[in-house]
Amino acid sequence: MFGGRRVAVVMPARDEAEHIAAAIDSIPEWVDAVVVIDDGSIDGTGEVARARDRPGCPLLVLRTNGIGVGGAISTGYRMLHDLVDAGLLPNGDWAAVVMAGDGQMDSRDIPDLLAGLELVPFVKGNRFSHPEGLGRMPLQRRVGSRILSRLTGLATGQKVHDPQCGYTAVRLSAVRHWGWVHQWSGYGYPNWWLLKLAERSIPFKEVPVRSVYRNEKSGIRVRRFLPKISVLLFAGLWRRGIGWYLLRRKDGRGNKASLATSSAISCSWFGSWVALAGIPLVATASIFAALAAATVAITGFSIARILDKTEVQRRLNPN
Repeated sequence: MFGGRRVAVVMPARDEAEHIAAAIDSIPEWVDAVVVIDDGSIDGTGEVARARDRPGCPLLVLRTNGIGVGGAISTGYRMLHDLVDAGLLPNGDWAAVVMAGDGQMDSRDIPDLLAGLELVPFVKGNRFSHPEGLGRMPLQRRVGSRILSRLTGLATGQKVHDPQCGYTAVRLSAVRHWGWVHQWSGYGYPNWWLLKLAERSIPFKEVPVRSVYRNEKSGIRVRRFLPKISVLLFAGLWRRGIGWYLLRRKDGRGNKASLATSSAISCSWFGSWVALAGIPLVATASIFAALAAATVAITGFSIARILDKTEVQRRLNPN
């Protein structure tokens, strides 16, 4: 237990036979349960995990058939719910911490993640803010993370410093009511979570965590991953914008944009796209007309962003 809360670690792993034992052994003794999801490994990862010994702490190893890291994590959450409901784990206020089986998440950061749950239902790591720095994180990862940080900020209307960090803690009671947790199975699940939290005005917090890079091999290919997640974020931006401002739907906390805010953001947003689309048409006639259209587009997007950030903060801090 930690601070009166029971703690479980959900550990997704695929072909991590070389690292899974050390990852499991690094988990603090006060953790109440560990669920390892062996997602289609062909190197004996599951067998290595089952051989570990954690006295007084259930260690469960589940086998899935390559459903993806997001699907593996949601499977771990489901298993914890099932075990609690069946009385195989004690009732109580549970937190689930996600630690990857590749050893890139330092267990010394777990207390900081859990402490954040006193304020919000979901906490994620931020490797960029830890005083020890980024260590041996590859340059292309750093650049890609920075780009996705900007895009995620635009899509959610909030500052997100390290959207790709999968080191997280969540109140298990909250996950029961978040059906969208199980709707994204592959890489990019941290972005999916942030988009869905933003749509529903559910607050989250980032805390500094260590960046650990050794000789692990990642399954992520940045050149493929970056465009795919960029499309996901762009679609999420449109989905939230249409829901909040065009249709004026209530979010998960019952908040609804005022008519004035909805009108201002909708006009600025769509007017900017019209101006942007018109640039090639007017450019043939006058360069000054093209510059004017570009100025209108930039101004409109800026206004929409400022108003959106204000609306996000109003919903997150209603008092």
